[in-house]
Amino acid sequence: MAKEQLENMAEVLQSLHAMGVEIKSPKLQDVIQKNSEPIIATAKSLVPSDTGDLRDSIGFIKSKDSSNLDKALIGLRKEYYNSYLGAMFEYGTVARIQSSTGRYTGNIAPVRFMQRAVDANATQVTENIIKGVDGILRDLAKKNKLIYK
Repeated sequence: MAKEQLENMAEVLQSLHAMGVEIKSPKLQDVIQKNSEPIIATAKSLVPSDTGDLRDSIGFIKSKDSSNLDKALIGLRKEYYNSYLGAMFEYGTVARIQSSTGRYTGNIAPVRFMQRAVDANATQVTENIIKGVDGILRDLAKKNKLIYK
């Protein structure tokens, strides 16, 4: 293929796709995960912390990495035995009464720690991922004899 000058990411992606080059790769996943770490740090700072187990369980869910090379999965890792509590704190609960004893066990107000962590970091994380993808595309374009500005 003759050297072709490309102006933006969309053109590079189209050209690479037409040549059969796959952008989804462990390298892309590394860029996404590295730049998504502020979301985890913010979520850990916002989650209610009694023993710290819930806070410590927040991280990347690595078990599905091989099938998700173009995304990072963040949440409560399965090592945390009370993983259902994360959803209870995120979304809240209604007032609960034990059916066998009639004892009122209260409710949990939503904390929205994960949503707030994503919202607080979305712009910066997105910008940093775009910069990382730009570097990957620049390398792929060079390797495939394309000129990428």
